Amino acid sequence: MSVELPQIEPKTLFQSVVQKRNVETEAQKIKNRIDQLRAEHEKLVKKINQTDQKAEEVYKHRLALQLKKEEKIRLRVQQPPPFSLQVSRKQQELLKKIKEETLIKKKTEAKQFREVLHKDHQEALFQKSLDYETYRTKVQQVKEEERQSNSITLHKLKEKRDRVRNEVSYEKDRVLMEKAQYEQLMLDLEQQEREAMLKLQQTMDRQKSIEQKQQQAHTLSLKDFEKQYIVPTKTQSESQLQRKPQ
Repeated sequence: MSVELPQIEPKTLFQSVVQKRNVETEAQKIKNRIDQLRAEHEKLVKKINQTDQKAEEVYKHRLALQLKKEEKIRLRVQQPPPFSLQVSRKQQELLKKIKEETLIKKKTEAKQFREVLHKDHQEALFQKSLDYETYRTKVQQVKEEERQSNSITLHKLKEKRDRVRNEVSYEKDRVLMEKAQYEQLMLDLEQQEREAMLKLQQTMDRQKSIEQKQQQAHTLSLKDFEKQYIVPTKTQSESQLQRKPQ
């Protein structure tokens, strides 16, 4: 005696699954755009720091040249003291010490950067292995379910029919719920994307200001450069220190 199975409305479930996959794809695209914006922001911040450092180096170099020039003029006007050679040697030792400390600092920063890259790479490999293990477990689980399903006898067909109907209904509800969750996730990601774009725009504006600072480090006089960049920075730092006890 044959048992007639009911129709399960596959189109409705299929459409729900397709809609869910479309939402997942769109969410992934937004995530990729956010990652790209963040990478661009980090690149600009790095360039800004390098440009700012170059401007400071130009200022220090010009200041050293001016001090050296003034020292030569002073030595021409008045007789150098007996200990002038000793002072010159101390200055040379001080400059040598500063160069060594700068070199050590750069090497330390480079080492820390390499360690961060290595750590990120290891974490990515670990996450990839976890994803593969999860996928392999799911495949094995599906195969086991198929094997058990094939071993069901004909007299349990009616029971299977009811179970399949309930599973389809549950799966449909689950897919619709996940679709709603992904739609909310898309809204959150879009907000993050707008914030990342705003942050990138602010960083680009800051980059223009730093590039202008580097250019003026070559063109402005030392007095004007100090008045415009060095003194305000010190004043701002002092004001921040005064606010902390309050």
